[in-house]
Amino acid sequence: MKNNNFNLEEKDIYKLFNGIKIEESEFEDMNREVSTIEKERIKKNLNKKIKNKKNLKKVKYGSIAAAVALACTIGIGTAYPTFAKNIPVLGSIIQTLNGRYGDSGEYEKYSEVIDKSITDKGITVTINEVLADDYKLIIGYTIKSDEKIKDLEVFNLNSFLKINGKGFCGSGSATGKYIDDYTYVGSEETNINLFKAPKNFNVDLKIRDILGKKGKWNFAFSVSREDIVKNSITFNPNKKIDFPDAIVNIDKTVFSPVGTYISLSGNYKDENGGQNPSNIFEYDYWIAFDDKGVELAPIGIGGGTSNNKSFNSQMNYAKVKDIPKYLTIIPCKITPSGGGGVSVDKDGKETHHTIETKKPKEISKIIDGKYPIELNQGKFGKLVIKEINTKSDTTTVKFTAIGKVPHFQAECLYIKDENGERINFKDHYDIRRNEENSNEFEIDFEALDQNKKYSICTNDFSNVEFGEDLKFKIELK
Repeated sequence: MKNNNFNLEEKDIYKLFNGIKIEESEFEDMNREVSTIEKERIKKNLNKKIKNKKNLKKVKYGSIAAAVALACTIGIGTAYPTFAKNIPVLGSIIQTLNGRYGDSGEYEKYSEVIDKSITDKGITVTINEVLADDYKLIIGYTIKSDEKIKDLEVFNLNSFLKINGKGFCGSGSATGKYIDDYTYVGSEETNINLFKAPKNFNVDLKIRDILGKKGKWNFAFSVSREDIVKNSITFNPNKKIDFPDAIVNIDKTVFSPVGTYISLSGNYKDENGGQNPSNIFEYDYWIAFDDKGVELAPIGIGGGTSNNKSFNSQMNYAKVKDIPKYLTIIPCKITPSGGGGVSVDKDGKETHHTIETKKPKEISKIIDGKYPIELNQGKFGKLVIKEINTKSDTTTVKFTAIGKVPHFQAECLYIKDENGERINFKDHYDIRRNEENSNEFEIDFEALDQNKKYSICTNDFSNVEFGEDLKFKIELK
C-alpha cells in the first residue's frame, strides 16, 4: 500500500487498536518513538476512563504506567493486544491535516478521542476525535467503503449536526486526504461562536447520505472545552471603528492553543444595510500583523450573522507563538471575481442574488529554468520565484513575497500548463512560511512534465481595495 505521507498512527491506527489482524507490510514505522504529547494523550484519555469507572481505579492507574513504558521502549504493536485495544489513538488526524497549511495549532494536545464506528450500506464511518474552543468545533473522521470512493472533498458533516439537541448550521471549512481508493480521512471545522456553546456540550451526528448512498450512521458524544479555554488568553478591547458603511466594535480578541480570533459586532449606517450577499460589511477582510510586523496567517473561515440593522462576525488566524502587545489591522474590501448568493427564508424558500464582480488581471511568465522570475502584483508588490524543483511526484516552488502584505500576496501563486489548465496542488493547498524569514514561502504542486511547457502565475489584485487609510491598532492589555 502506498504510504501517502501517513505513518502508522495516521494511516490505519484504528484497525490496529481494535485488535484486527493486519499484515506487517501495511505499516512502515512500527517502532517509532512516541512523542511527549502522545504520551500525554494516552494518560489523558485513560484518566478519562478512570473517572467513569472508579471501581477499576487501581487497575487503570497501573495501565497508565505500563502503557507509557510500552510506548517509550518498544513502540505500539501487536505484541500487547489488550493494551492496544484500550489505549486511544495516538496520532491526530486533525493535527496532521490542519498542520499541512502552515497552521501551528496544538490540535493533538487538546483533541478528545471518540473512536466510534458505524457500518451501513458497505460504508464504515469512524468519528476519530473532536476538539472545541470558544470559536470552533473540529471533527476528525474516517470513511471506509467496500467500493471505490471519490468526491468526498464535498462531503459535509455540518448539515447532520446537532448541539445539545438543537439543529445547527454554521459556517465552516473542511480538509481531507485519500489514504487509498477505499479510505478517506477528513477534518471538518464548524463555527460555534454565535451558538454560544457551554464548556461541556453534547453532539448528535445523524448522517443520512454519503454521496448519494442513503443509510444511518448515528453518533452521539460529548465534547469538553474546559482544558483549551483554561489555556486561552482573552482581551476585551471594546474599541469602536468607523467604517464607510458601518460602526464596528471590537468585542474580544482571543489567543487559543489552536487559533487567534477577533470577535466583532456592528451597526449599519444605512437602515437597509447588509444587503450584499458577498460580504457582511464592506471592509470585512482584515489583514493582521503582530507587534513585530509579522503578518498573521488567516486560517479557516469566520462566521457571521446580519440583518438590515446590525451584524456579528469574527476573523480567524493561526496560533501565534507569543502574545503580542498589540495587533495592527489593515481592512480590505474584496470584490469577488465571480459567484452569487442564495438566501433562505423561514419557510425554506430560496432567493438567488447576483453580486458585483471584478476579475483581476492575471500576471504570468514562462517557466524556462532561468531564475529569479519576477511576477508583478501591481500596487501590492511582487513575487520573486527563486527556484522550481521536481522530485518524484512533487514540484516545489520556492519564492519570496515582497510588498505590503507578504502572506496575502504569497497565497496567490499557481501554475498553468500550455493549454491554460491549472496544475493541481500536491494533495491539498499547502503554503509553508519560513520561520526565520516571514517573506519566504514554499508551495508543492503535482509533478510537472519536463517535456511540456508551463507558466507560473499570480494576479494584480485589482479587485482588492487595500484600506491603509482605515488601518488601526488593537491594544492587548
